[in-house]
This record gives sequence, structure tokens and C-alpha cells, in this order.
Amino acid sequence: KILGNATTKLFEGVMAELNGSGSIDFEYIGRIALITLGLYLVSALFAYIQGWIMANVSTDIAYRFRRDLSEKMNRMPLRYFDGTTHGEVLSRITNDVDTLNQTLSQSLTQIITSLVTVVGVLIMMLSISWQMTLVALVVIPLSMVTVMLIVKQSQKFFKQQQEYLGHVNGHVEEMYSGHIVMKAFNGEAESIQKFDQSNNTLYDSAWKSQFLSGLMMP
Repeated sequence: KILGNATTKLFEGVMAELNGSGSIDFEYIGRIALITLGLYLVSALFAYIQGWIMANVSTDIAYRFRRDLSEKMNRMPLRYFDGTTHGEVLSRITNDVDTLNQTLSQSLTQIITSLVTVVGVLIMMLSISWQMTLVALVVIPLSMVTVMLIVKQSQKFFKQQQEYLGHVNGHVEEMYSGHIVMKAFNGEAESIQKFDQSNNTLYDSAWKSQFLSGLMMP
């Protein structure tokens, strides 16, 4: 809106010069430029503070998760480790926690910023024209339904992605730690086939999850 006022004033000044009835009010436009610069600086400051706070929060939560997982692993019975590969256990401690850390530091920050932006845009739209605002708000329910359907479909693929990421890590860890035994019993072909199956499933689930989540961006 502020930049719009500057554009309007500039247009009025140009028309006044063409008509010979006035000139461009550069002083007014300069004040608007300074106000706009100040708003950008304040926005950059708050963005820095927000990023710093969320980085501390996400890192602290990830640290606590890893500590609690380590303590939990020390209390698990031996039958759990007999039925679960080391790679899957490591994937839980590293990949899953890293995913949580990235979600908190990036996605949560974007959600907060988006909510504030939506509220600010809504206020400005109402101040300009409440009739046009109501027309624009008509499409919101349709957009929400579309987003909910996309999220519902993408969640199962994200879950499958993390699951098969653990399977791939577990298989690789087993093959490398038992490489001599695998070679001794000629298990290369079976190992490659099992890896390809898990890797292909991981690729499909990762592609579908990223594709569906990307549909929400526009």
C-alpha cells in the first residue's frame, strides 16, 4: 500500500507536468522511500531474530531426542536388536531426528511467517476494498480442501520414505559388516536384488512425497 501511494503520487506528478499545472513531489516520494526502507530493515531484523530463536529451539530439541533415544536403546531387551538391523536403529537416531530438526527450523518458521503474512495481507485488503476482499476469500475453502487432500496423500509416502530409508541403511550395514560371509556363500546376487527392491521403493516414495508436497507451493 505504501509503494502504491508512491506510484500514485508519481503518476499524478507526471500528469501535472504534462498539463503544465504542477510537478512531481519528490519530497513526498522520498519520505515514502525512507519509510519503505525502514520497514525492510525492521523485517530483516525480525527475520534474523526468528531464525536465531528457531535454530536454538530445534537444535536443543534434537539434542534431547538423541539423548532420550540413547537412554531408551540402553534399556531395550536383546530380542529387539536381534530382530532389528543396526542400520535401522541408526536411521532412527540420525535420519529421523535430522528430519525433525529440519522441520522445526524450516517448516515451522515458514508456517509462522506465512500466518503473519496472511493476517497482514488480509488487513491491507480490507483497508483497500472490503468487497474485493470478500470475493478473494471465496476461494479459501476450496484451497483448504485441496491442501488437506494433498497432505493426506503425501503423509503416507513420507512415512514410507523414512521406513525404507531405514531398510536401505540396515541392508547396507549388514552387507558391509558381513561382507566376508556374504562372499563365502555367494550371496552377491541376492544381496543386490534385495537392495534394488528397497532402493526402488525408497525412490518411488521419495519422489511421490516430494511431488505432492510441491503441489502446495502455488
